[in-house]
Amino acid sequence: MRQPIDIDYVSKAIVGIASPVLGVITSFQEQIEWHLRVVSLCVGLLVGIMSLVSMAKKMRGR
Repeated sequence: MRQPIDIDYVSKAIVGIASPVLGVITSFQEQIEWHLRVVSLCVGLLVGIMSLVSMAKKMRGR
């Protein structure tokens, strides 16, 4: 027969795993933010280029 789950053991395990992960995320926060800014800039440029191409096609069609 299985023993019941020990909530205290599980909570200690979760905290033990989450603490180093949060530490790594905190230490790389500046680099992550920089990458997110670059990615959002690239997406914005891509949307602008696609809009420009779409407008050019509509103007040629007239």
